[in-house]
Amino acid sequence: MATDELDMDNAPETEPNSGEVDEQLPIGIARIRQEWCRSGFAESGQPEQEQQDIEPVVFTEVDGGAGIGDYVLDRKTVKDMIALSDEAVDRLIKSGELDSILVATTDAEPRRMTSESSVRRFQSDSEIDPEAVERAAKAMVDASVSESIQMLQSEIEQLHDTQGKVLAQMKDMLLLEVRNLKEQDRDLASFVYELAEEIRNLLPKKRRK
Repeated sequence: MATDELDMDNAPETEPNSGEVDEQLPIGIARIRQEWCRSGFAESGQPEQEQQDIEPVVFTEVDGGAGIGDYVLDRKTVKDMIALSDEAVDRLIKSGELDSILVATTDAEPRRMTSESSVRRFQSDSEIDPEAVERAAKAMVDASVSESIQMLQSEIEQLHDTQGKVLAQMKDMLLLEVRNLKEQDRDLASFVYELAEEIRNLLPKKRRK
């Protein structure tokens, strides 16, 4: 009996087959896996390490980076066309909703170019009106320009007010200085007159013949 128990302990562990794994999973997850398998989305037997070692294909740049065939849209252009965030555009590209390729550039980093037809198809499926996006972008630009003009006008008005105040202060200072100079001139004239009188009194008077 003890020998049988030792043999059972030393026996190599066997991995459960897919049926046993499905029985151990919750019913909902097992049902979803079965639906995936029926739809053709079976789990790949390729090891994760091998999947990570696969290097992406980088196409040779042509016409100075103008694109290759239908792949002519860079990331910024795609973002402007579908009016989504950078994260949303990245998810669409990674999921394959938007077709893209890597194109070699003069720099070390390749550039991702997106298929224009796939972007148009996504716009059609999502009922995105390209003209509406352009109008919205133009409206945002116009609003930004209008706001900048208003800010500039406000700054100019503030500058005019400041210059007016400075000029008024300078005018008051000049008037005060002129008034002081006039008072000093009167004081000087009075001093000269009084000095002349003192000198006249000190000089001997001429004798009359």
